[in-house]
Amino acid sequence: MTLTPAYGRDYKSKAEVTAAWDSGKDFQIASVGPYMGAYVTKRELAGKEKEVSIRYARLSKVVIIPV
Repeated sequence: MTLTPAYGRDYKSKAEVTAAWDSGKDFQIASVGPYMGAYVTKRELAGKEKEVSIRYARLSKVVIIPV
């Protein structure tokens, strides 16, 4: 599943993305499918996904984070 930061947020480093994810910030589903555009948090995906890809740095970079 691919996610992007929600509400216009952006991050400049992998460490910032990981910190936001671990602190429960909202991310938006960018993967094509019935849930595209929905907002999710780490807690909501726990047990449903093994890992997520999160785009950052103006969507030019990707980090893969275990859920």
